[in-house]
Amino acid sequence: MMSEFEFTSGIPAFDEILQGVREGDNIVLQVDDIEDYEFFVKAFGLNAKMEDKTLIYFRFAQHNCILPEELCSDSILIMDLNPELGFEHFISQIINTIEKYGFGACYVFDCLSDLAVDWYSDVMLGNLFMLVCPYLYEFKTVTYFALYRHYHDQMTFDNIHNTAQVVIDVYNHKGDLFIHPIKVPATVARTEATGEANRRYAQDAPVTGVP
Repeated sequence: MMSEFEFTSGIPAFDEILQGVREGDNIVLQVDDIEDYEFFVKAFGLNAKMEDKTLIYFRFAQHNCILPEELCSDSILIMDLNPELGFEHFISQIINTIEKYGFGACYVFDCLSDLAVDWYSDVMLGNLFMLVCPYLYEFKTVTYFALYRHYHDQMTFDNIHNTAQVVIDVYNHKGDLFIHPIKVPATVARTEATGEANRRYAQDAPVTGVP
């Protein structure tokens, strides 16, 4: 069945490993440093701008803005959320936004790990993810999330992994980014793959598959 909306990550090496980004994909990147997440969302955001897609950025964390200044100025909708107003208010703002902008939109979230600090609870973080992701999937969006690796209890990671369509470990070695898929769409053959998404938007970005 053909997809109603077409998406790309903006990084050919990443697209190749995923065999394409699909409508409804909730993509979780597990990182050690927020700058490694920035690399992926920058490419995603710039491509959304180029294709004139609606891009919404949920801003709530203490870290710096993860999208480049040229996007934050006029090309995206920045939704400022305040975790201190409580879980119900926080999630209702997200769901209202998803319903407002409808089908086929692109979303980027700040690093979710900051919410566990604000709410003093990994459980609340996991609950948020499990409640929001079905809405994003239903509206055929593509959404990027980040978690800090080894930062949460195993139950929280399990709940998020079971809900997301795509889960990727991102490793930085001397400035080069390597990606290791933990969970990929069912349409992708069950293989382990190790890919390098280097800091160039080149069609020949190296990818190595390991059967």
